[in-house]
This record gives sequence, C-alpha cells and structure tokens, in this order.
Amino acid sequence: MTLDVIGFGSLNLDEFWEVPSDFLKSLGFESGHEYIKDVDWFRDIYPQLMTVGSLKAIDPGGSAANMIAALRRMGFNTGFFGATGLDGISAMRIDNLGAMNNLAVEILDGPTGRCLCLINSEDEHRDRCLVILPNANDLAGARGFDPEYFSNSKWLHMTSFVSSSPRDIQKNIARNLASKIRLSFDPGAVYSRLGMDELEPILRRSDVVFTTEEELSTLTGCNNTEDSSRALLEMGVGILIIKLGERGLMATTESLTIFQDAVKPAAIVDRTGAGDVAAAGFIAGMLKGISLDKCLELAARTASRSIEGYGRATYPDRNFIEFFLNISNCS
Repeated sequence: MTLDVIGFGSLNLDEFWEVPSDFLKSLGFESGHEYIKDVDWFRDIYPQLMTVGSLKAIDPGGSAANMIAALRRMGFNTGFFGATGLDGISAMRIDNLGAMNNLAVEILDGPTGRCLCLINSEDEHRDRCLVILPNANDLAGARGFDPEYFSNSKWLHMTSFVSSSPRDIQKNIARNLASKIRLSFDPGAVYSRLGMDELEPILRRSDVVFTTEEELSTLTGCNNTEDSSRALLEMGVGILIIKLGERGLMATTESLTIFQDAVKPAAIVDRTGAGDVAAAGFIAGMLKGISLDKCLELAARTASRSIEGYGRATYPDRNFIEFFLNISNCS
C-alpha cells in the first residue's frame, strides 16, 4: 500500500511549562524563538522550573512528528523515519505516527530527544520559546536505512535536526528521490541559520516549503520578503508558504500570491506545533485535490484548532476535514 505522507525529522518528548516573563528574561530567552542546550543545562534548569514554573502537560513532539500525527488523525495513511530512545518509547506513542509496519523509527539504547516548551504565563497570546536537547535524534539513520522506504509514499515531509549526520541523509535522499514523489520541507530556525547553499539539494527538490518571515530572511540573507521569496522560487521551490502568526498565512508561486487570514480559535491554550498542523492541513488539501486558496484556508483552520489545547490534544480529526471539504464543495 502506498502511503500518503512519510515524515523525516526529530522525535522529542515535549514538556509544557508556564513560567513568568522575568524567568524567560533571566535566561536570555525570547518568546517565539528556539534554543539548543546540552545535558548539563537541562539538569540545572529543573530545580528552577519546579520553583517558578507550572508543568501543564507532557506530550510527544517534534516538527515533522507533529505534522504526521495531525495527518494520521485526519485519516491519512502515514509513515515516519527517525530515532528515539528506549527510555521514552512508551511516552512517545509512536503509533500516533502511523501503523507500526509503516514506521521506520529506530529505538536506541539511550535518552530520547527532549523539548521544553516555556509558555509566558503573562502573555495573553500564550507565546512560548522552545529549548531542545537532541539526544537520540542525532543518530537518526546512522546505523543505515533502506532508501526504498521513501519510495512508498506520495509525499515526503522533512524538518530539521541539530546534528549534520541526519541532515546529510536528507540531502542525499532529496537528490535521489523519484520524480513521482512530492517533497515538502520546513527548515525551521535551526536549518534556516545554515543558509541556502547548505540546504540547496533539499530546496531545489521541494514542491512546498513552509517558513516564517524571520526564518525566510535568515535562510536567504535577503532583507525583505519579496526578494527572499524570489530567491527560493528561482532555486526551484514550487510553492512557498509563509506562516505569519496571528496575521495568517501567505502562499507564493511564480505566478501568484494568496493571503489567508488567521482563524480565531475558541481559546488560546498553547501555540506549540500550530505551524506543523498548518503544514498538515495544507498537505491534506493537496492530497484531496482542492484549490490552492482552499488548501491555505484548511491550513489556517487546522492550526487554529490545534492551539485550543496542549500538545496534540486538540489536533483536528477525520470529521473536521470531511466537514471542511463538504462546506468547500457547497460554496
């Protein structure tokens, strides 16, 4: 059976902590940013967190994993390639990512990737920063893999790693990916800092790239969105999706640009992973064959639903997408 989408990215166990803004400032952190720290930093921060913070939830995470989990919940056939530690295998709930025989997740005798989602308790918009400890993710694919695994899908979705080893595998796969398989890519802050030249094999092959304005500027070295977008489209990117936060989404191709307003959620609980769910909504629309503007609307609606709870608790399901498609067909 051909899968709809395979994800290739980091697998993390996310911890959601509410903390005061002064605590974030004392660490030199800004909401909306990602930071990478080592084992010693994580060990030292927990006594402080337990003093000033409030642990709200623990849930599986990782950008590609969130995207794939959303698609699976919406009823698509999904797979995943990555690595996780033996210590977190139960908590990671990898069956969220696809049927077990469709997964290529290596279980390593070592610690699972971690991510602290630090939510500013004084911010009405519930913005947060992410602090990452890669752990097992650094070894994704290091023990070898079967390239044929990636040929069994309509789409392949790639996201970032901290280590260069899995990134080199991603570039190799992008160079050799069969033309019938469509590639989507979300470089995130970590990969965007590497620049276009380092990511060229992936970008050149990407049918869709998801990014933010800040990441786009960092990635291309251009100061304005128009020049940055043109640089990626000229490299070969088919559709560029820019995540604009509370302003919504923008899709740009060689011939047109479409804006989509953000959809107001019933409640704002946690914004972590909203961009990943937006990507899932957009690719879901592509798989269903709806128009570009409707794909963008579906992305906005799925993202809005996701921020109504912590982690993956309120990800949209099969009924959600079927309702949207029915409404779209009637309009």
